Amino acid sequence: MNKFLPRQLQGFMAAGGLATLFHWLVMAVLIGAGVEPILATASGSVSGAALNYGLQRRLAFRNAGPHRFTLWRYIGSCLFAWLCNLVFFFLLNSVLALSVTLSQIVTTGLVAALNYLVYQRLVFHEQSL
Repeated sequence: MNKFLPRQLQGFMAAGGLATLFHWLVMAVLIGAGVEPILATASGSVSGAALNYGLQRRLAFRNAGPHRFTLWRYIGSCLFAWLCNLVFFFLLNSVLALSVTLSQIVTTGLVAALNYLVYQRLVFHEQSL
């Protein structure tokens, strides 16, 4: 990537990018099958989160603590991010009447920024136990 970005941020972006693509793929398939966009993005978000955990540990947060601690913190952060995804998407798509695509792009950017802070400070942060 870029030598000006810290390795952790590069890994976060790579892992998050792959997980986001998977989220969007699941969402697109479900919308193509006739599922309502809000349910499609919720399902895509859960699918992407499952993939993201392993990728984040491998690519960004290699010194994270044991799974027995980080997994539960990650699940909690995912619930928070999932709710933020739904709220942001609903506000953009249903209240502001933006297109599904634009609503999801903006939502993804907002949730990604939030996730980086949460992962770095709460989920994968090395703590003395």
